[in-house]
Amino acid sequence: MDSIDKIELTYLSLDDHANIVALMEDEYRHLDDSSWTYEEFSALLNKFPRGQVGIKINGSLAGFALSIIVDYSKFDDSHTYKEITGNYTFDTHDDEGDTLYGIDVFISQKYRGLRLGRRLYEFRQELCEELNLKGIMFGGRLPNYKEHSNELTPKEYIAKVRAREIYDPVLNFQLSNDFYVKRVLKNYLEGDVESCEYASLLAWDNIYYSKPSKKPMSQKTVIRLGLIQWQVRPFKNIDEVLEQAEYFVDAVSNYRSDFALFPEFFNAPLMATFNHLGEAEAIRELAKFTPKFKDEFSRLAIAYNINIITGSMPELRDGHLYNVGFVCKRDGLVEKYAKMHVTPDEKKVWGLKGSDELKVIDTDCGKIGVLICYDSEFPELGRILANYGMKILFVPFLTDTQNCFSRVKICAQARAVENECYVAIAGCVGNLPQVENMDIQYAQSAVFTPCDFAFPPDGIKAESTPNTEMILVVDVDLELLKELHNVGSVTNLKDRRTDIYEIQLKKP
Repeated sequence: MDSIDKIELTYLSLDDHANIVALMEDEYRHLDDSSWTYEEFSALLNKFPRGQVGIKINGSLAGFALSIIVDYSKFDDSHTYKEITGNYTFDTHDDEGDTLYGIDVFISQKYRGLRLGRRLYEFRQELCEELNLKGIMFGGRLPNYKEHSNELTPKEYIAKVRAREIYDPVLNFQLSNDFYVKRVLKNYLEGDVESCEYASLLAWDNIYYSKPSKKPMSQKTVIRLGLIQWQVRPFKNIDEVLEQAEYFVDAVSNYRSDFALFPEFFNAPLMATFNHLGEAEAIRELAKFTPKFKDEFSRLAIAYNINIITGSMPELRDGHLYNVGFVCKRDGLVEKYAKMHVTPDEKKVWGLKGSDELKVIDTDCGKIGVLICYDSEFPELGRILANYGMKILFVPFLTDTQNCFSRVKICAQARAVENECYVAIAGCVGNLPQVENMDIQYAQSAVFTPCDFAFPPDGIKAESTPNTEMILVVDVDLELLKELHNVGSVTNLKDRRTDIYEIQLKKP
C-alpha cells in the first residue's frame, strides 16, 4: 500500500462518476450492469446530495456510500432493490421521509483493512441522528451463501454467521457495526448469483429520534473522550509497546470515541534496555524510537477513525532534547506539541530543554490544546489557548507521588474554571524498577468541567480508579460551553478586564 498523507470524507460530485465506475469494475464482475450509470448517479446527487459521500486518500477516491431517504410506511419488509429505488430512478426519495436507506457502499480492495467502511457507516449514523430520522435500513448481500445453499436455508445461514460459525464479509461487518437483521429478503437484487438473490434486511435504530419539533443539529456538539491510564511494565521491544497501544486504541474506538489520550512518557519502559548507560544517555536512546511512534500512531488514527493524542516522548532536535507529542488526526494529518516548562529534575537528570511552541490545534471536533504535565501549572498558557478558541484542553502527565499528582489535578481543575473549557488528564501508573529516574508512578485520570449549573457541582465529570490500569470514556457537550460563555452564573472569559491587563505570546 502506498503511504497515506491525507484521508478525508467528502461529498461526492458528478466529477467522481468515472472514478466510481473504475473502482467497481473488478469487484462486481459477477453482476450484470453493476456499475452506476451517469444518469443514475446524477439523479442521486440531485435528489439527496448530502447522502452521497466518498473517502479520498491522497486525493484519490478509495470508497463511497450512497443513500436516500424514504417514507418506509410506503413499503413492507419484503421489498426488492428495484422497488425501494423506484426502478433505479430514485423517485422514492422523500425529504420528509423517516428512514435513511442505504443504496450502496464500496471500499477499494487496495485500502481494505483501514476500517474505511466503518467510517462511512458512522457518517450515516451521525447523518441519521442529525436529520432526526428513525433509523437506517438496507438490504445486505450474502456473498458466501451460494457455497452453503444446498445444506442451509438463508435463515439458517444468517444464524450461523451471527454465531461466528460461518464467515460472511458483508454480514459480519454489518453486525459488528450495530446493525441487526430484521428478516430475509427474497429476489432482492437481480443477478446476484453469489447470494442466490437473497439479502438480509438490516436495520439500525436511532435512539435519539423524536417526532420533529425543531431544526436538526447542524454540527456535532457531543464529543467522546477516551482516556488511557497506562500501566508501565517491562517491554522487550517497541513492537510490544505498540501492540499494547493498539489494544487501548481499539478499546476506546469501539465506544466511538473521538479522542484517545495517552500519558506523558508512556514508552519509558523501553529505557530499561539502556539502563547500563547514564540517565541522560538512556533517554536519548529512547528518542530514536519517536519517529516510528509518530508514524504508527498516525496509522492507528486512520485505521480506527479516532484522533490520537500521543502523550509525550523525547525528541532530539539540533542537539537539544525536547519533550514532545503528536495529535494524530483521523484524516491523516499530524501536528506536534511540546513541553514549554521542564521540571528541575528533568533539567538536571536528563538535560531536557523547554520548547517555545504553543498553539491551538484544529480538529474535526473543534479547537483543542495540549499542555504536558508541568505546563498545566502555569495559568498563562491555558489562557492564551482559550483566547484562540480552545474548548478542550488535554494534559498528559507523569507523576511519581501523590503530592506531585495533586499539583497537576488541582491546576487542571483551575484551568477548566478560569477558561470555561473541558480539561482531560491521563497518567501512568505502576513501577519501573529497571529504569533509573522512573521508579514509581501515581495517577488518577479524569475529566474536569467548569463549575456551573449545567456541570457537576464539584467540576469533576468523571475520574478513574487511582493507580489501576484502565480506560475512562467520557462525553462532553460543547453546546454547554457556548451557553456558559453567554449566560453562565459567572462568565470568566467575558468578564476579563482587558482594559487593564492582558496575556499574550511574545512570539506570535
